[in-house]
Amino acid sequence: MIRNLTDRRVLIVDDDRQVRRVLGEFFAVNGYKCHTAGNGQEGLATFDAERPPLTVTDVNMPVVGGLELLKQARALEPDAAILMLTGMADVETAVESLKQGAYDFIMKPVNMDEILIAAERALEHRQLLLERREYHALLERRVGEATRDLAATLRELEDTYRSTLEALGSAIDTRDLGTQAHSRRVRGYSLTIARAHGVPEAEVRDLEHGVLLHDIGKIGIPDAILLKRGPLTPAEWQIMRTHPAVGRNLVSKIPFLRGAVPVVYHHHERWDGSGYPLGLKGEAIPVGARIFAVADAFDAMTFDRPYSRAIDLDSARAEIQRSGGTHFDPGVVESFLRVPLEILAEIRRRSTE
Repeated sequence: MIRNLTDRRVLIVDDDRQVRRVLGEFFAVNGYKCHTAGNGQEGLATFDAERPPLTVTDVNMPVVGGLELLKQARALEPDAAILMLTGMADVETAVESLKQGAYDFIMKPVNMDEILIAAERALEHRQLLLERREYHALLERRVGEATRDLAATLRELEDTYRSTLEALGSAIDTRDLGTQAHSRRVRGYSLTIARAHGVPEAEVRDLEHGVLLHDIGKIGIPDAILLKRGPLTPAEWQIMRTHPAVGRNLVSKIPFLRGAVPVVYHHHERWDGSGYPLGLKGEAIPVGARIFAVADAFDAMTFDRPYSRAIDLDSARAEIQRSGGTHFDPGVVESFLRVPLEILAEIRRRSTE
């Protein structure tokens, strides 16, 4: 008897009426519900309608042969257990049957004990396939759920990181007189310019971190220099110019912020090589730092500071355009000029919320 298998239905397909009758009675006695068909075409129609877990079919039949029935039945139900019967010892047909997915190939006249054992094993094999597929589906669902949960956790973590960096950037701005909300505005300008410039989205996060932390090195600058209202002396400028290196040393020690180092360290470089700390020139300057330079200058020109008065957005854009090729990367300037003034004004307005 079939162990632990409740669906005991069998389709018997054979053009010999006597074979169908004998096999049907035998399987019925052993607890099966039987369906029968007299040829392959009729068998396929019954199989499609009933989808029995077990099919026993003759190989040589009129209209549609057993091999074609096997092929089409497996296409309809890949896990179907199918036993092939034949009265001719044909190795080639046997091999082809197994290649097409038959569970076993049995010679006529059929030994009833043999066919019952084969049927039991075929159904147990089918049950294992179904259970394995169900288990894999369960694993996929669980992996999917875990992935979604992990993605949500990562988003929350990134939001926390971003909030922390915003707070740190604001703290740095507050320490430097006249730069309240500077990092927030420059972040908005920088991300907008970056996207207009075609920076891959995967690199935008590092740019954002670098912008928010660009002046973190100023925590190492004495207040007497940082807050001085008058011009700095050459010695004081030398100290002030150490803040990119101080910032790099701080940020590079934090794994998830290492991508911010190019902006933190190189945000005072100039396209013509007259900047610091390394005097890099042209495309030797990291693209994030080149984008930041435009955004930072635009903000500096359009926001009041103790030592300068703001100019209007149009005038600031014109000044940046004039400095393309000297202070700024001309390609980045072109991308900046493609950003509508309305968007820049909106970024400025939101920074005060």
